[in-house]
Amino acid sequence: MRIQTLSQQIFQILNHMGVDRVFLVPGGGNMFLVDAVARQKGIEFVPTHHEQAAVIAAEYYSRASEKLGVALVTTGPGSTNAVTGIAGAWLDSIPLLVLAGQVKIADYNSDRALRQKGPQEIDLVSMVEGITKYSKTCTNSADCIVDLITAIYEASSGRPGPVVLEIPLDVQSALVPYEAVNGLLSKTQLRQEFDVGLQKIYSKICRNLLTKLRGAERPLFVIGNGVRVSKTSDYVRELISTLNVPVALTWPTADFLPFAHALNVGRFGNVAKRHSNILIQKADVVIVLGSRLDPILTAYDIDKFAKNADVSVVDVDQAELKKLPERFNKIHADLKFFIPELINSVSSDKKMSRYDNWLYEIKMLKARFGKESFSALKEVSNTISVYDFVDCLSDIFEGGETIITGSSGLSVEVFYTHFRNKIGQRLFLTTGLGAMGYGLPALLGASEASNEKIYLFESDGSLMMNLQELQSIKSRAKPATIFVMNNDGYASIRTTQKNYFEGRFVATGPSSGLQIPPIEKIAECFGFEFLRIESNDEMLPLLERALRCSGQVICEIVLHTDEVLLPKCGVSMREDNSLFSAPLEDMMPLLSIEEMRSIMGFAFDRASEDLRKG
Repeated sequence: MRIQTLSQQIFQILNHMGVDRVFLVPGGGNMFLVDAVARQKGIEFVPTHHEQAAVIAAEYYSRASEKLGVALVTTGPGSTNAVTGIAGAWLDSIPLLVLAGQVKIADYNSDRALRQKGPQEIDLVSMVEGITKYSKTCTNSADCIVDLITAIYEASSGRPGPVVLEIPLDVQSALVPYEAVNGLLSKTQLRQEFDVGLQKIYSKICRNLLTKLRGAERPLFVIGNGVRVSKTSDYVRELISTLNVPVALTWPTADFLPFAHALNVGRFGNVAKRHSNILIQKADVVIVLGSRLDPILTAYDIDKFAKNADVSVVDVDQAELKKLPERFNKIHADLKFFIPELINSVSSDKKMSRYDNWLYEIKMLKARFGKESFSALKEVSNTISVYDFVDCLSDIFEGGETIITGSSGLSVEVFYTHFRNKIGQRLFLTTGLGAMGYGLPALLGASEASNEKIYLFESDGSLMMNLQELQSIKSRAKPATIFVMNNDGYASIRTTQKNYFEGRFVATGPSSGLQIPPIEKIAECFGFEFLRIESNDEMLPLLERALRCSGQVICEIVLHTDEVLLPKCGVSMREDNSLFSAPLEDMMPLLSIEEMRSIMGFAFDRASEDLRKG
């Protein structure tokens, strides 16, 4: 009889289910799992220098490849280091499996009476219980395969998310009879994903939505991350093309349509192009597909979001629907099945409007505000504005590129507000957690899903938080261009300290104790080609050179250090010192009240007058 370890059996199943990459840091607590992944044909292991990076890389590999991302970490600090990546996948609904080592069962502190029993022991499962769809310590080798299949199912079904399995050393090393994968899978009864009876319910709901669209003059679809994670993007593009209904986008779906597409209203929210918010507020029917409408999108006042519209929200997560205002029509449905049914309903309905006047208004507002600039530096200095750099980057990219970004900071927010994406470009970021340090491991994960060159748009402060992963990227030798925005540290936090704390700067740049080494020396240390762009005069030729590089290059952009993020929704103070949020459509810097009246027409909000009085 053929014998294998349970660890070998685990990776045999994972490979059968489409896993071809595992991101890992080896350790004593996961040593049998590490050996098994190395022996499994069809799976390649990708080493990282930190467990946080391994999990983030696995998450981004999942995003880019649409396969299950898998990370393998050891016990103790290896497990605790993984938590940030797990939290990010939870908030952004990314299917992810984290396999963590654990001490032997005899050394396991099962009753929690002690702080620690085994060497480097820590209870990861209890730590991540609230940020995983399924988490378990597999203390029984006989049940471990069932736990694995259950975890894989949970990661990818409904609203996707991370799952965690802790596997003690003696369970990892347990000897089990070899069994074909089909035999192992047949032992596990997976739940039926879809009740056919729901089709009748969905069909009625879809007909009602189409009735609303037929009666609309200014309809909009809001395309949220749920469209992406349910893998229905192509279906939704077919839908909006057939209906001729424009779409408003969130940051995770920024690349759903090219910026110039006639049906693309743009990305809306607290930080956005001005026209996108205006059009949301002028719409009369809004159908939200897979967005939780977080406060950043609604400018912290959801009661006034799409305030002139009949709003319907379709979401797989009932809890997200419950928090929405009562005036919203809340539809609990999985887009994976809802969207095809909506398309079926459209195909049998030939009475849809064309919305010509609405589309013309969208065209005019995009022309007016689509390239609105907030850089005044050209007139007084040759210093590079991040707005000008993002504008230049928009022009120079031809289309089809994959662009990873860091998750937070002034430069990244300017990128997502002002970058004009083209056909076939893919943009990736983490939105829910917004942790600094995501850029480099995200680049590593995305590059493993493609043989094409990958681009990273990252800030100098965020770069430092996972700097060691430059070596992981270098070791894999995949072509990459890393744009590093050098604005002397934490520009957005400097702005906060300037505005709210009388300019008492703390740990935000060289003058307040935060030191970042020269980017050129970092590039030299890790063996990357290096370019520096220091002035507007050299921006275009050096940027073209950076894009032509076929290997691995770090391109430093030396930016003006004191810019602010615009346009954005502001907060003002009344005479009694109470604060109120500006209307979503009325962004800083404020337009004249006459211009606001002219643009908004019937939808003008008297709160705009109060805003200017303050």
